[in-house]
Amino acid sequence: MTLEGSGRTPLRPSTGWALVLGYVALLVPTRFTIVVAMANARGQSAPLILGSCLGLIVAVAALFALVARGSRRAVRPLLGVATFGPYLLFPLLWGPLAGPLAAAMPLSVAGPAGWLLFGGVLLADTAVGAVLHGPALATVASFAIVDMNVGLTLFALVRLAVLLTEIQSANRQFAELEAANERLRAAGDLRAAIGDRLARILRTSRRRPLTPAVLAGVAEISREAAAAARRVAGVGGEPLIESRTGDPPDRSGRLSRWALTAMTVNIAVIVLNNVAGGTTTPRHWTVAAVTAVLAVAFQLYHGVPRASAPSAWRWTLPLHILLVGAAALYVGDGSLAALFGLAVANTLVWLPTRWSVPVVAVAAVAAGSLMRLYPDVGGYQLYQIASTFGISVGVFAFNRFPEAAGHLRDLRGQIATSAVAAERLRVARDVHDLLGITLSAITLKAELALRAIGDDPGKAARLLEDVRPLAVRGLADVRSITSGGPELSLGEEIESARALLGSAGVEVQVHAPGVEPFPVLATVLREAATNVVRHSAARRCTIEVGTDAHEVRLRVANDGVPPAVPGAGGSGLASLAARVEAAGGTFTAGDEGDGTFALVAVVPRQRPAKKARTSSA
Repeated sequence: MTLEGSGRTPLRPSTGWALVLGYVALLVPTRFTIVVAMANARGQSAPLILGSCLGLIVAVAALFALVARGSRRAVRPLLGVATFGPYLLFPLLWGPLAGPLAAAMPLSVAGPAGWLLFGGVLLADTAVGAVLHGPALATVASFAIVDMNVGLTLFALVRLAVLLTEIQSANRQFAELEAANERLRAAGDLRAAIGDRLARILRTSRRRPLTPAVLAGVAEISREAAAAARRVAGVGGEPLIESRTGDPPDRSGRLSRWALTAMTVNIAVIVLNNVAGGTTTPRHWTVAAVTAVLAVAFQLYHGVPRASAPSAWRWTLPLHILLVGAAALYVGDGSLAALFGLAVANTLVWLPTRWSVPVVAVAAVAAGSLMRLYPDVGGYQLYQIASTFGISVGVFAFNRFPEAAGHLRDLRGQIATSAVAAERLRVARDVHDLLGITLSAITLKAELALRAIGDDPGKAARLLEDVRPLAVRGLADVRSITSGGPELSLGEEIESARALLGSAGVEVQVHAPGVEPFPVLATVLREAATNVVRHSAARRCTIEVGTDAHEVRLRVANDGVPPAVPGAGGSGLASLAARVEAAGGTFTAGDEGDGTFALVAVVPRQRPAKKARTSSA
């Protein structure tokens, strides 16, 4: 939902819970004010009695806060005792405070049973009120409606806050699912593009007698696999995820509209009930009734969540506030103050925070001060101020949560897209860095065997024998890439590089005392050896590994570098640089000026701890 001029920022789950707790806190002064007013009317306003009632009201609010946060089995019975038990101590002063207990029912009991219990709590409290207050039906009806309004508001606030939390949690799960889908797709592609060809190389290498056709076939299959690997490493082609898991239905908008509509109607009914219970003239009653109907219509127009901003809100909102304010002053005795608070609360929906919050604060104080003009209801000043803030919290929350839920649903898609992109990059990088050397070695040995078969069939057979372990290692690399990433050994890669470079006629010198695994450096060495074979006419290559108490240093240097070095600074070296830097190290590569190309990677002996990931929703 896009709202012009609202200056909105996305809400977080923590904000949702803050609104729940804020509304619960506002119940304390509003309900205590009612207790004080009833005590004054009956001449029972002793400090001990009022202090006890205040403590019980705080207990009800605190117990509901625990229910809202998930502590239900043990707390719910205590909340029931705190709600109905004080009637035994203060039969004519206690209430209405069944709203939190009513809201706790559907929050704790799933399905229709929870709502039956919701209604049962309200009926029970209404029955107690009818017995205690006898013929004061207006008071009993008012208490019942207040309980219903509070119960619906609390239920909706908690459910919407829970929805935000669940969606935030679903973001992580959805991203993991998308990454798993991408890994599965990559596994199929690599098996088809490379794994199957490596298996064909194994089968072909076992054919006898050994003929040029067999060797040419191995070389051709290896070249095809290398080309397929380059395509995969290019991260191109069609989208990798054909169909996304369906998003869960978004119930926040419907729930918000339903709850806020119910709250609006309830407030209108309470207002009319208050007017009917007062000493008003028929003219006052008519004005109050017409104002209530118009206020509900205005509220449904621009105060209830909707898909788009109403085009005339800049005119209807001031008209709404002025209409209700004028009627409240005309009718007097504060009967329409709740409708005025509801109208002002809509400024939180449409105006920037820097304007709307002061407007609501001023309106709340003004509504409370207005009560001083009417001695009969003067004790309700604090009630009216807290009530205005409470109504504003409800209107704000009900309007913002659908937007926040939509924002988080969009964010979930962005997170999933990022997860897929990261998985694509990892697969492409591993294919380039790990399979490249294997396929290059197979191609090289097959071509050398093809050249040697005429003069030295034995040498050709030995070279072909060397192809088999390379193909097996390639198949293992395919499996490791698609299972989340390989863990290589630097010592094993030194021996593999020595064998590959030796097959290419390169003299290899290795200085690597006490080599430890260091998978990052093993990957760097693979790519370096592949580059020596592919991009140089090297005759000598030096591999040096040095360690101290803090870091490990790998240097690979070779001669035979032409003036323009193909691949230098290209995607392969960039990928290696990214790997090394991700491990907390440094990477350099370049021509040293005498025809020697040197690659140096330095990594810490212990990988630095990753920073904690923070949530954006």
